Amino acid sequence: MVCVGEALWDFYAPEGIPLEQAKLLRRVPGGGAVNTAMALVRLGVPSGLCAALGDDAMGRGLRDEVAAAGIDVGRLALGAARTGLMLVAIERGEARFVGYRQGELEARALAAALPARWQARVVHFTGIAPVRGAIGALVRAAAAARREGCAVAVDINARPRMWPRVGRSALPGGAGARSGTTPGAGARAGITPGAGARAGATPGAGVRGCFRLFGQADLVKCSTGDLEVLGTTAPALRKHLRTEATLVVTDGARETLVLGPGGERAVAPRPVRPLDPTGAGDAFCAGMLATLVWQGRDRWTDAALMLRAVARGHDVARAWVRRKRG
Repeated sequence: MVCVGEALWDFYAPEGIPLEQAKLLRRVPGGGAVNTAMALVRLGVPSGLCAALGDDAMGRGLRDEVAAAGIDVGRLALGAARTGLMLVAIERGEARFVGYRQGELEARALAAALPARWQARVVHFTGIAPVRGAIGALVRAAAAARREGCAVAVDINARPRMWPRVGRSALPGGAGARSGTTPGAGARAGITPGAGARAGATPGAGVRGCFRLFGQADLVKCSTGDLEVLGTTAPALRKHLRTEATLVVTDGARETLVLGPGGERAVAPRPVRPLDPTGAGDAFCAGMLATLVWQGRDRWTDAALMLRAVARGHDVARAWVRRKRG
């Protein structure tokens, strides 16, 4: 399978040391697409990465380290945008992030890196940015993947600063905001906006394009934090998906909602005390996809199969957060 989207370096401060005081940082491959691909390879699923990195020491180093982990980097492009960096501090099991990103340039470089053919069983999109034009290329790539017979999955992963919060008028069908939603584990506080969130920019077209991407998917995963950034609810988002698609909504340690052709179900994760929550949502996706990848796309409508996939996602995410990455 192929993971498409975000690839960057996570720079960790020593445990318990705030970023303001850290004098030594340890770099670890990160970003939604990289985390998911790495978790899949550990689960025995051959995986490739489609992403854009800077043609610089950071980009080449990330490419080489990802390849050394057993991930196919044949669809990875080195271009003009700088390789993204994320500074991370873990304090009492909570993660604090400060990002150095070029959101719009990264999105356009990814769009340019998309292949003409996928030659994969599953194509998984994650860590994308709502940049007008670039999103259109992703929608066309997802449609092409479906024509090839690939299953398509999307992890919304709406970064709060790179995805400007939008109102009712910006969303397809005028989906309204849900009040009182608490951001889930997918919401990264402290991300600097970069070029992708310019003051005065109009995010509506890009966000509408993202909904078109969701509409191509057989599986869409989001967190309650993603719903808040999108200004919508799980039932409203489900209406924008294919009739046979499944929407999976995580809420940290609370129950995960599964809204599919067979109706709505809830799956509770086992409790865990995290050492490092970074990438937990990506690991959850990897667990689900590791169960689904060997099944034909038509089997993804099976409610029992999807519930097993969600349960495995919980198990993989639980193991992921109990280890230290930095």
